[in-house]
Amino acid sequence: MKKRWRIAGETLFLAAALLFAGCAQPMLRPTSTAPATEETTEQRTEEVQSTSAVLETTAPSPETTAPQTPETTVLPVETVEVEGGGQIDIFAKPPLEETIPAGQYAPSALMYHLILEEPYTSLTNLFVRPSEFEEHLQALFSTGCEFLFADEYANTKGRSIILTFDDGYEDNYTEMFPILKKYGAKATIFMITANIDAPGYLTEDMIREMADSGLVQFDSHTVTHPSLTSLSAEGLREQFAGSAQRLCDLTGRYPTAICYPGGTLNDFVIEEAARYYKFGYTTVNSPDTSGCNPLTIPRVRVSRGMSGAAILSRLGWG
Repeated sequence: MKKRWRIAGETLFLAAALLFAGCAQPMLRPTSTAPATEETTEQRTEEVQSTSAVLETTAPSPETTAPQTPETTVLPVETVEVEGGGQIDIFAKPPLEETIPAGQYAPSALMYHLILEEPYTSLTNLFVRPSEFEEHLQALFSTGCEFLFADEYANTKGRSIILTFDDGYEDNYTEMFPILKKYGAKATIFMITANIDAPGYLTEDMIREMADSGLVQFDSHTVTHPSLTSLSAEGLREQFAGSAQRLCDLTGRYPTAICYPGGTLNDFVIEEAARYYKFGYTTVNSPDTSGCNPLTIPRVRVSRGMSGAAILSRLGWG
């Protein structure tokens, strides 16, 4: 009897062991299936690489989908010091005309001061000879360009030019005005209003006569020609509004353009100028005004000794 119980116990023990081995088998599967997982990862990696290769061979080239920006070369600028301060670039070349859209020309502006045979100060570069000024007009008219006032700045269908004269010297009436009338050209004088009737400057009668001719327009060069960046908002208001009102009283026209004295300006000055004017002219020496802020228009400096051909070359019209 005891022997039967012993046999039965051994049988049960063997059955339990077999059952335990069968239940434990799933716990061993990660180890036994690891090679298969690695193989799957390698296969997926190869698939991704294969897909990337296909994309690389079928994707459009950037050169065929986006226009190429032409390379631009910055040309060196050689300058000469102007006695009394400032510089005039003498060899800088203007931008190529091909950069201007067909049928759309941004006007260029020329910056003059005095038209006089003999200089009476050490700033000789500012004294353009009357014969030189006449040659400039002849050269400009030969191109068929349109003459604009400073407040007419806008793109035109053909070439256009804005003649500007700073300060309002007496010779603008005695020397420049007769030549202007001879050719029927238009010009803008940026007048320092505190200097009206002062020795060497335009008088009220001269200003009225020139304005009535329809060939000369007077715009602001402030009241006293100060450094604008040193002024407060109130100081700027006095210079901007004061000069504009004085010119309006004389000519019957309220000026909408200003020339910043000495080219001194910053964002604050420009912001304040925008309260009184639509256009602002700087001393930045460039013939290219395309895309510029209408309150920071550059000009080409004209100096004594420049020929008509030199003017056209400087404008890029030669």
